[in-house]
Amino acid sequence: MSTSAPLTGAVLPRGRSAAVFSLLLSAAGLMMVWTWTGGTVFAVSAGVLVAAVVLFCLSGRHRAEFEVIGGPLDGARLPRETVEAGTGILLLRTPDGGGARYAVAGSRSLVYRGQAGTSG
Repeated sequence: MSTSAPLTGAVLPRGRSAAVFSLLLSAAGLMMVWTWTGGTVFAVSAGVLVAAVVLFCLSGRHRAEFEVIGGPLDGARLPRETVEAGTGILLLRTPDGGGARYAVAGSRSLVYRGQAGTSG
């Protein structure tokens, strides 16, 4: 497992948040201009921006990753392809060369269950 995966996963949500924030702030500004001028084009433009935010959030691409909770890989994000359908327990390599067991949760989470080869 690459150690760059957590860094990549940590940067992308901030960019998405900044984009959504900018779009919603622009929509609010357009609504203010609409109230001052009465121009319908400003209200329609604000509606388009809000619709874009809704579609962006519902697209699901940002929810395609699994988040690792607990253990030596806490906070890492793994691509959806890493976890096969029907997997109950996943064994991941840790940076120190060992292994850790993670249970697959239904909410796209991997919950730490102990080191590989131990019960817990």
